[in-house]
Amino acid sequence: MIVCEEALIDGIPEQLRDWDKINVSLEDAAKLATNGLPINEEVYMTDKEFTWMGEQLAKRGVTVEYVDFTISRSFGGSFKCSTQPLLRTDL
Repeated sequence: MIVCEEALIDGIPEQLRDWDKINVSLEDAAKLATNGLPINEEVYMTDKEFTWMGEQLAKRGVTVEYVDFTISRSFGGSFKCSTQPLLRTDL
């Protein structure tokens, strides 16, 4: 998991505490470092600003694709804001 432990008031939930973690500083979390797009279990997209995180993912066997989201991040949005579902259903 990619996580900013500083931002979690009660810490990481018990069921996730044993997971492999890539820790992100509060400063990087504010820059939206934790806001990437997992394509599947082997491919992850992130902003080119976060190559250090991509290197950590690559060490874990994940292929990382980089996209420049500098402008979107300056408005407080990133991958999750830009990848809205094409089909919405009422539950």
